[in-house]
Amino acid sequence: MIELIRLKNFVNKLYLSSPFLVKRIFANAEALRRDRYRRFDKSEQVDFQKNMLERTSYFNVEQINDFIKDAADNVEYYAFLRGCRIESVKDFEQIPLLTKQIIREAMEKLISKKVKNKKELWAGSSSGSTGMPLKYYRDKQSINIERLQYDAFYKYCGCDTNNKRVRISGVKVAKFDRQKPPFWLYIDKYKQLQCSAYHISENSFRDYIKAIKKIGPAFATGFPSGWAALAELMIEDGSKYNGFKAIITDSEGLSTEQQKKIEKAFNCRVYQTYGLGEVGMCAVQCEKSHYHILPTYYVEVVDNEGKTVEDGTEGEIVVTDYYSRSYPFIRYGTGDLGIMRHDDCGCGIKTPYLTEIIGRIEDYILTKDGRKVKRLSLIVKPAIGIRESQIIQVSKDQIVINVVPDVNFDEESMKNVIETAKEFVGDMNISWKAVDKLERMQSGKLKFLIRKF
Repeated sequence: MIELIRLKNFVNKLYLSSPFLVKRIFANAEALRRDRYRRFDKSEQVDFQKNMLERTSYFNVEQINDFIKDAADNVEYYAFLRGCRIESVKDFEQIPLLTKQIIREAMEKLISKKVKNKKELWAGSSSGSTGMPLKYYRDKQSINIERLQYDAFYKYCGCDTNNKRVRISGVKVAKFDRQKPPFWLYIDKYKQLQCSAYHISENSFRDYIKAIKKIGPAFATGFPSGWAALAELMIEDGSKYNGFKAIITDSEGLSTEQQKKIEKAFNCRVYQTYGLGEVGMCAVQCEKSHYHILPTYYVEVVDNEGKTVEDGTEGEIVVTDYYSRSYPFIRYGTGDLGIMRHDDCGCGIKTPYLTEIIGRIEDYILTKDGRKVKRLSLIVKPAIGIRESQIIQVSKDQIVINVVPDVNFDEESMKNVIETAKEFVGDMNISWKAVDKLERMQSGKLKFLIRKF
């Protein structure tokens, strides 16, 4: 395992050291590979108007029973559901939650026997918002539907996917210590300017805006933290950009204040989405800032016993993905907290909605040169045998990574964690420490990233 991680690190360094033309070739090759999973069935269509604006039902008994029967008959882990018949929400609540720990322990047992080759599945991995390493698979059909729903939502937001776009995300474009542009690549396949979220600073933000203006994109997507950092610097500078019809964010949460700053700097609406790597995008934000559930998912908010709470009450967000039959996610506990409502929010979208998603707005690491770096879950991916982790910046130049060891913990792997961390935050004093437990929020939820100064 250590040797494999070292090989990946070597390939990553080779890529980052390559000329930008070579990087662009690699980026486009990766785009083609991803589209084999994301857009393999172009005959499928998603009608946002019909599914979201005209929808009258949400808990579909026949759809749920068909899904459960398929899982019970074909998935080893779900054999306990054989003969199960759901007649109501109360019946559905009797199915135990699928947790991240269960996925870790029964990853292969969740694969449907209909899958003849694991290459049919998308192999994913995430450290998650809790810093707990997680490997999983995703169903190709589910991913395909998710991308079509993104396209339909872009259209709802007034954006044409045939037009150019710009994206800010955690895709590695250049070494962290790079001081001069470009901090971006153009991906021809998507007509997308792919920008690094890790190089936005007081010295570089004007270069980002120049690059955006040069290609003239119609809309934007990506990490809200990246757009917020860019917007804050633009507002301080007194500059604006007026070329976007909308900015659609993903992967993180965004405070109301940050959203207003982005909308001020770019003179357009900002729409947030909610999802996870394991199940994809399952909710989209309307004009009233509510997160409406997409019809290919059944989403609940539950208490500690897995029972649905009353509308307006905080609980854990639990997701069932109807299209993930090759690798079923039935009542998957996300670890995120939210508040659900089933009434009419007044925006025109008819599906239930989350009024609030708690714990998605992360802290950030402040680097020596003033950059605000978020989305650091990739740092702990090389770790072997840890239950949980937490990154704490204790001073301007010192970071401590606390880890809770599991029985198969490998101290040697933490060297790769430290090395990876330096790629993201630069020349800082980084150390790690094994601990029995990690700091938690008042709600009990683990905050993966903490800045203490």
